[in-house]
This record gives sequence, C-alpha cells and structure tokens, in this order.
Amino acid sequence: MEYGCSADGFAVGGLPPSSSGGDGRQLYLDLSLDLEIQNIEGGRLNKPELMRVVFYDAETLEFVSDDYVLPEGGYINALPGRYKMLVYNFDTESTLIRRDRALSDIEAYTSEIPTSTRTGLLTKLKASATKPSFIAPDPEALIVYEPDHLLVARKDVEVVRRTGTQTIYADAASIVETYYLGVKLNNKGHLASAQALLSGQAKSNTFGFDGGVSEESVILYFDMYSGVNDKEGGVDVLQTTFNTFGKLPEEVSHLWLTIVVTNTNGETVTWQKDITDEFNNNPDKYIYIEEPPIDVPIPPTPPGGGGGFQPTVGEWEEENYDIAI
Repeated sequence: MEYGCSADGFAVGGLPPSSSGGDGRQLYLDLSLDLEIQNIEGGRLNKPELMRVVFYDAETLEFVSDDYVLPEGGYINALPGRYKMLVYNFDTESTLIRRDRALSDIEAYTSEIPTSTRTGLLTKLKASATKPSFIAPDPEALIVYEPDHLLVARKDVEVVRRTGTQTIYADAASIVETYYLGVKLNNKGHLASAQALLSGQAKSNTFGFDGGVSEESVILYFDMYSGVNDKEGGVDVLQTTFNTFGKLPEEVSHLWLTIVVTNTNGETVTWQKDITDEFNNNPDKYIYIEEPPIDVPIPPTPPGGGGGFQPTVGEWEEENYDIAI
C-alpha cells in the first residue's frame, strides 16, 4: 500500500496503522468495483483513478468527514460512532456532483449544452422539420450532456474503539446505464455529421440512497456516427452508445428520438421516431431501428463546363491571320 498525495493534492490511502494510535481510527476500506458494463467497448470500464469516501451521521445524515483512496481501497479515518458511508469515483468529466453536505441531498447531474449549440440545433430543426407530425422539442426544456459512469457504494458502518485494524468491505457499481442505438442509414458516404436529442430522460440522481433517479425530465444530447451493424447482417447504420441516468420513474409521455443529419453539402434533414417501446423492458439496452431508415440527402451533381475546381476546355478552333513583315 502506498501513501501520499494524488496529483490533485488529495491524501490517498489515509494513515497507515502505525500512525493511527489505539483510539479506534485504524480503519481499512476493502473496496470492490463492478466494472462490467453492457454496450461499451471491451465490456469493462477503465479503473478509476480515485475514490472519495464520505461519512455521514447515521441519525442526522449530515456530513462528518471524507477521505480519498485508490480504487482497491485504503486506510481511512473516522472517530468511533455510527455512520452511513458513501463511496464514489472522483474522476468524472461530464458527471458533476453537488450538495454533498447531506446524504439525502447529494446529487449527480450533467450540465446544459452551450447556448450557441442549443440555438444552432433548434434552428436546424426548425428549418428542416417539414412533416406535419413532427414534435418540436419544448423550447423551455433543458438539453443536457450525457453522464459519465459513476461507481457508487453505500454502507451502514459502526466504527468501534479498538487497538487492531477494523476492515470495512464495500461494493461499488455504476448508477448510469449505457444503451446501444442504431438506425438504418442510406447514402452514408454523403454524411457529414449527426446530432441526436432524446426526451423523457431523468435529469439527475440523488445517489445517497438507492432509487434516487430524478422525476424531472430533460432532453439528452449526443452525437451519432455512421458504421456497420454486424448483428443485423452488416447493414449500414447511424449509431452510437449513450449514457443516461434512466427514463423518468413515472414517465407516461412518449420518448422522442430526434436526429438532425447534415450532408457533405451542408444540407440538413430531420428524422424523428417515438422509441418508448424500444426503450422499455429492454434488459440488453440494445435499440435498433430499421423503419423508417435515415436518408442522407445526395448533394446535387455540379453542372459541367467550368468552376474553379472542375475547369474544362472547349475544342480548338483554327484561325489564320496574315502578318506584315
């Protein structure tokens, strides 16, 4: 076991037993991480760099102390008493944590997309969505980034006064789900970019207790890319994997998937489908949509006879002149 500080300056591993004395603060956290995740490359998350260990008072649920350990665990400090311990990885980029001073309030969430991105996206939707059945996103709805995986362990702990080392065992698993999404694609060679919006998703997770998925709806934003789906017989698809805190626990409205496709000529089209049925009762978290396919607009063929990039030369015509000498 190594002791010292991480690159961020946090103490890692706590105090070794020889430094703890005999007052009951000799605690070792033995931490097991479930890194097996469906639908990600390789099927496993990379091991996190750092885990935060937070102790809350068992009665008031108020913050008492915190520590930082390596993914396997380490020595931590807590005075004798009864606690609710919360452990989570401390290296996420898009998943943010707030209100950590009370166990019932600590929340994982993601930020809104920039105003410029939102404005550009909604402008494209308005310009290219011509079908009467198109359901435009609520202009007041939050559009947010997808979350990173957050590995969380919860444990009721009683720290006792003793001269030896007390070991606490805890298991951490992600509170974020990963889905595969693929839509049959035509004319993929003309695709420049594609952005997706998925409504009916949970805004956050108050993860101090199990089942803390928010009942407030947001629209999830993510990019999609062209590829080949071998599972469906090698068909061309617009695809991605996306992360979510989950659908709303009591969601009764439809979950709309809206995709804005831009071709190599800068032309945009909008594709939309209600995927409520595909999203529900889906233990494999695998969504493939064959109908209707996405048709990327084929750019018009440039007219012949000119242009700086496609010059042409007409046939030579012979002309004779007399020259005076």
